[in-house]
This record gives sequence, C-alpha cells and structure tokens, in this order.
Amino acid sequence: MSTMPQTSSPANARTLLLPYALGLIMAMLIVQVVIAATGGEVTILAGILTAVVALGIAVWLWRNRRVLKRVRFGVVIAHVIAFVTVSTSYNLHAIVRLMAEGAVDKSASDIAQAALGGSWFGVTIVMSALWGFGLLIHLVGAVLGRGWED
Repeated sequence: MSTMPQTSSPANARTLLLPYALGLIMAMLIVQVVIAATGGEVTILAGILTAVVALGIAVWLWRNRRVLKRVRFGVVIAHVIAFVTVSTSYNLHAIVRLMAEGAVDKSASDIAQAALGGSWFGVTIVMSALWGFGLLIHLVGAVLGRGWED
C-alpha cells in the first residue's frame, strides 16, 4: 500500500519551488540593500519590508498549498527555503557590517557588542533561534509523515 496521495497531474518541485526561492532571494536582497542605504541599522522600515516578505510567503503558500502537498516534503522544503533565505540574508549582512567596521582588530567584547548590540540582535540571534526551533519541529513532523502533509 502506497502512502503517496492520488494526484491528477504530477507536481514538479523544480517549476514550483525554484521561482519561489529566486523570488525570496531577490526580495531579501532588496531588504538588505534598503537597510544598508538607510544607515545600516534594522529600523521600523526594515521590519515593515520583512513583514511584507513574510506576507508574500504566506500568500504564496496559501495559493500553492494543494500543489505543494503533491510534492513529497514540498511544504517543509518551502519552509526551509524561507528560513534559510531570510535568516541568511540578515546574518550575512551582519557579518559584512562587522568586517566593514574593522571588527577583526577589536577585542572580543567589542565584536560581541557590535554583532549583538542594538537592532541586529533580534534579526540575527532571536529570529534564527525561534524560527529554527519551529522549523525543526516541522521537519520532524514531515519525516514522521513520510513527506506528505495533510
């Protein structure tokens, strides 16, 4: 007995998830350029832009949920793509900021203050940790469901 759901037409992960991934990469690149152009701090504008990206993710997931469910691990892979794209964009930006500020020549406490102080703490440490925990739960659930989500 197969656990694979019955489908009328096969779903293609590449045609479904690749445009989604590329769109998210472009969206987060725009967010990071805006952050850099407006002083390099995570402000309310960055929060609003990130919320718009999150809303876009939610809309895309809602519109594509039926097709995603016909792709094995499709829903969780979309979740992984979102997590990696958003978290990595902020973490890479933080690293570039540290390097640009000459953090290499500073003490460990100065580097920690520059990296974790102020507006960057939430989008680097807190967001990655909390979202990562939720993603881990989703991954375990997807594995237990053998890649099919109802």
